[in-house]
Amino acid sequence: MNILIIAGAVSLIILICFFFLFALYSLLEKEKRAFWRSSIVFLFLIIISIIFFLAESPLKKWLFGTVFILLILDLAILLLFPLKRKSTEIVGGQNKVDERDVIFARFEYDEGTETYEEYYGRRPEYKKIDDEIRKFPDILSHSHSKKNPILSALASAEFDFLEHQLTQVSGRESREKSQLPPSENTRIIKKIMKYLGSDHSGICLLNQAYVYSHVGRGPEHYSEEIKLEHKYAIAFALEMDLGMVASAPKEPVIVETGKKYVEAAKISIIVANFIRRLGYPARAHIAGSNYQAMLPPLAWLAGLGELGRLGILMTSKYGPRARLGLITTDLPLVADKPRKLGIQNFCQKCKKCARNCPAQAIPYEEKVEENGVMRWVLNREECYKFWRKAGTDCAVCIYVCPYSKSDNAFHNFIRIMSQNSSAAQSFSIWADDFFYGRIPFRRKSPLR
Repeated sequence: MNILIIAGAVSLIILICFFFLFALYSLLEKEKRAFWRSSIVFLFLIIISIIFFLAESPLKKWLFGTVFILLILDLAILLLFPLKRKSTEIVGGQNKVDERDVIFARFEYDEGTETYEEYYGRRPEYKKIDDEIRKFPDILSHSHSKKNPILSALASAEFDFLEHQLTQVSGRESREKSQLPPSENTRIIKKIMKYLGSDHSGICLLNQAYVYSHVGRGPEHYSEEIKLEHKYAIAFALEMDLGMVASAPKEPVIVETGKKYVEAAKISIIVANFIRRLGYPARAHIAGSNYQAMLPPLAWLAGLGELGRLGILMTSKYGPRARLGLITTDLPLVADKPRKLGIQNFCQKCKKCARNCPAQAIPYEEKVEENGVMRWVLNREECYKFWRKAGTDCAVCIYVCPYSKSDNAFHNFIRIMSQNSSAAQSFSIWADDFFYGRIPFRRKSPLR
């Protein structure tokens, strides 16, 4: 048999296997559109293969040869134009962020209170837009909980639990210090983090630019200067359940958010306590108005991912479909380094989150400088206003992101190709729209 016929047949078999796996994974993931479209391509390739095999010998050679040459050309395009990965650019001095200016803190200042008068007297530029947003019911308030009383009650219970953990985040360290070397401390900490449920952890030096300047909310006194002088930050990520996120912006997504914050609090509090028992100061930073530092930039420095167009950290395995946790400490550790994953390149081309954002709060434009960093700047007020309208933390951008697909062999292969090839990025963005939809279908939550 001619070598071109053999090569063409092997090429078709590879394509058939690829789309068979695509259809199988789509079925398992309950992605109806992707399943039907990949199945049609799979059947089309089967029919084409049969036609080719039944063709007369000269035509058969030409047909199989064409398939082989096209596949080789495609591989050449993918491999001969490697991706020059972009990284987060620090272009100027970075000032500490005042937590009082963070949008979640601002909406804890009730009209008529001393805190409200002090803050808006000092920052009048936020008063008009904030008062406009206050006209909408608060997240998980009675007005919203009527839509789904069961899941709203569950989410509220999760956040109530977090509020009761705030007294557990810090404490006195033991007088007797462990004398293990930094490399061994690092190995032990990461192993414990994984055992307790962390999906990915990393360590960085605690950059003081990412420590808040003043308390904006929580158990500490409002406007108190924050002094967090630990040397290291231990950041970690927890995967969010795709089935729950796929219901965004409905109630299941805030239930999943609450669940992951509870898990992050558990891990942070236990690990911080463990470190203090080794004789070193440590503090857990947990949801429930308790952060003293900004998690996304520290997670970036710790090598967990890169900042994406949608304004949050994009992890290498789960994209934005993750929640972060943080412990700061003086325990001697070995710092990781930020990684270039090609995600910034991908976000520059994609824009799917911006297209699907219900509030149109995610920019379509190029990155701009904000506090010394080149980044895509979210319209935080419009984003939070939609949260108040929906009664949840939305997460539509998280769900539609192509990087949020399941963590399995098929999607990980696509991620690896996208991280290494500019052509693969462009193709995967087009394919994501074709197979999953430019506006993906919402799915029913596993709790229904």
